[in-house]
Amino acid sequence: MDASEFRETVLPVSRRLYRYAERLLGNAHDAEDVIQDIWMKLWGRRDRLAEVKSIEAFAFRMTRNLCLDRIKLKKPQYYDDRDEYAYRFEEADESPDPGKSLELKETMERLNNIIATLPEQQQTLLQLRDIEGMEYEEIAGITGLEVNAIRVNISRARKKLRETLQKIHQA
Repeated sequence: MDASEFRETVLPVSRRLYRYAERLLGNAHDAEDVIQDIWMKLWGRRDRLAEVKSIEAFAFRMTRNLCLDRIKLKKPQYYDDRDEYAYRFEEADESPDPGKSLELKETMERLNNIIATLPEQQQTLLQLRDIEGMEYEEIAGITGLEVNAIRVNISRARKKLRETLQKIHQA
């Protein structure tokens, strides 16, 4: 694989890998470091990438493993990313209504907090399926889980999110 093929196959996946790494690590700077490491590792293995069935799934698995390794090596850090998410959310929101923006920001914070309470596996599966839009078979290739187990875990995670949000809105 030469540089142009690498740019065409690997680099387009980078944004999805970054979002995934950022969700796992909870830190944009660490996620950037992980993605750079992934690029370097994939570039070093470029001659053997033709043997890989799905480069995207392979890259996601590498990202997941590298993120988990970094999490294990680090002591818990208290990183407040609310301002960062609010900034991103306000950029995406085109409505000029400040009340609506504040309500959406609070809802996003609640969702992120609820997702953070889910088991790690459910967080990962929810990220891959609902945020990255991957198919169940792709997720199975990345995580090594059976498709039925993936469906069950995603269903449980969604149910937990729904129930918790309903409790919050009823209060």
